[in-house]
Amino acid sequence: MRIGIDAIAFSTSKYFLSLETLAQHRRVDYAKYCLGIGQTKMSVFPPNEDIVTIAVDAAQKVMLQTEDRDKIDLLIFATESAFDLSKSAGIYVHNFLGLRKDCRVFDLKQACYSAAAALQMAKSHVTANPDSKVFVIGSDTIKYSPGTSGEATQGGGAVAFIVSKNPRILEVESHFGVHTEDVMDFWRPIHLKEALFDGKLSAHNYLKSLDICVKIYLEKANRTISDIDHVCFHAPFGKMAQKANNHLFKCKSINETLVYNSIIGNSCSASLFICFISLLDNFSANLAGNRIGFYSYGSGSVAEFFSGIVAKNYQKMLRAENNRAMLSNRHEISFIEYELLCDGKLQDFHCYENMGNTVLHDITNNKRIYRSAT
Repeated sequence: MRIGIDAIAFSTSKYFLSLETLAQHRRVDYAKYCLGIGQTKMSVFPPNEDIVTIAVDAAQKVMLQTEDRDKIDLLIFATESAFDLSKSAGIYVHNFLGLRKDCRVFDLKQACYSAAAALQMAKSHVTANPDSKVFVIGSDTIKYSPGTSGEATQGGGAVAFIVSKNPRILEVESHFGVHTEDVMDFWRPIHLKEALFDGKLSAHNYLKSLDICVKIYLEKANRTISDIDHVCFHAPFGKMAQKANNHLFKCKSINETLVYNSIIGNSCSASLFICFISLLDNFSANLAGNRIGFYSYGSGSVAEFFSGIVAKNYQKMLRAENNRAMLSNRHEISFIEYELLCDGKLQDFHCYENMGNTVLHDITNNKRIYRSAT
């Protein structure tokens, strides 16, 4: 039975900061950002946008392309940006999508790896329940203190996709390579709002885990690297993905996979799949029948390499023009406004636009109140 991604979409904030502007005010050479880390813009989130609002926007786009919605009986919300240690962020999304009540909903966490884990879990669910459809969502926002080394890699985004039998976009193959190791390269204790990280250790373990995962995958599948036509990498920043590609897949170009991430910034759990959408939208030739390799890395750490075959008529499912319009219609903020948002001095929930139709309206008695903007 063929199982995989049947429909997919992404979203991000309505607002961004140019890294050229950031470079000017931090008094660094802009080349450090655009060439050094491969980023030119980063999404910035005002008070009324968060992992739920962008997730709903991405998911509603997917719903427009989804038939037999009543077959969705599982929703998995992958994130490392959860704001509640008890209630699943997925429950808010379930409500706005109007999904059936007898639908399992829960959050999944393991740094940036969790959406890849959710995909494999969704595939297993459909294997056991062939008539079911699973909604997978990866949504994250990432923020570092002003002036820190991680500041230019900030960003955020959400991806949503349906996993079902007879997928119209990608059949996920059965072979994979996984590597888990206790590494303190990136972590966020409960009492902290920002993550702690060891950048050099993280980059080292990213590449080390890639070697291990690909070796396991190739042995299991009895394949060679030449059997893989294209590769999508988790991209905490574009240069990391480029470095990984040059490290192991030297003859393949990944430029098309990084078009969107380079102007969004790090979207954590969503990053790998936004790279996949970017490849589908921006690769000029027909990808039907091509084998795509996927490398997911979640600090801490868990990594996985798996593959999929692009469906014959996948192009009918693309939203390339809509995606480009969404990104080109964002609003650029000034450096002053960026700093005020970072300091928490702009808390007006009602003076900002949203990318989608769902807004964080207020926080009252520690309860997050979401409303439809239309």
